[in-house]
Amino acid sequence: MRKDVLLVPLTFIGTALCWWPVCMEPGLDLPWWLPLAFVALLTGLPTILSSGRWLRFLVASTVGSLSGLCSGTLLWPTEDVIGRGYVGYFIVPAAAISVLVSLVASLAMRKLSATNEKRRSAIWILFVCSIAFGPVAILLTSPLVARRIERNEMSAAERFESLSNAAQQTRQRAVDPELICDGQELEANYSGPPFSENDWQHIVGNYVKEDGYAFGMWCHQTGSGGYTIDAYPVRPKVDGVRQFCADESGRAGCGMAWNGTRNACLPCTK
Repeated sequence: MRKDVLLVPLTFIGTALCWWPVCMEPGLDLPWWLPLAFVALLTGLPTILSSGRWLRFLVASTVGSLSGLCSGTLLWPTEDVIGRGYVGYFIVPAAAISVLVSLVASLAMRKLSATNEKRRSAIWILFVCSIAFGPVAILLTSPLVARRIERNEMSAAERFESLSNAAQQTRQRAVDPELICDGQELEANYSGPPFSENDWQHIVGNYVKEDGYAFGMWCHQTGSGGYTIDAYPVRPKVDGVRQFCADESGRAGCGMAWNGTRNACLPCTK
């Protein structure tokens, strides 16, 4: 009986914390349905353990989900100023879907029972593991995000260096300086991590995305085959931190901006 009394607060805590990993910024980009799967488990499993007393767990799950969504967005507010005004458009539908999932799970499990001690123990273990999802995901988020940023930056640096070398070789070897604007010519001299064929068709004059970074090349910057290559993380502090820029002179920079006559590399700041 004492174990059954614990089920309600544990359901509340588990459903609240399972939403935090989704709200965290920077986060792990978890699929939207994952917290809902744990909401279903955290409502259905205690319903079985309590011999069908489903309403209390529906209420605990509903309040827990709403609390988790509200507190999560407050603890990790989005850096997008415009996006902050639309937080409610995320919370309200997510909470509504969570209520529906909880209702379905509790009604589906209310007629099941766990009188067998081994089965009951297995359900308790699954219930505790479901509660642990939120805290474990929260603890793993920072190191995994740091690892993702490190991996993306290493890949971006290799791509950028190879793309710069390909541009220099194309500019030096081509009879016509205009070939620097030809993605296929650049591809022939490129030896870094792969870009797709579609990327090579659009990389000159546009940005293409690979491994969390956007890459673009801008030609016709001078009268003799001048160019600027720019690379930056699609989501700063989420996909990467470093920015890369280079032009036909070989000078490196961090970021690109129009200086009145051409796209120029910005100096790096320490």
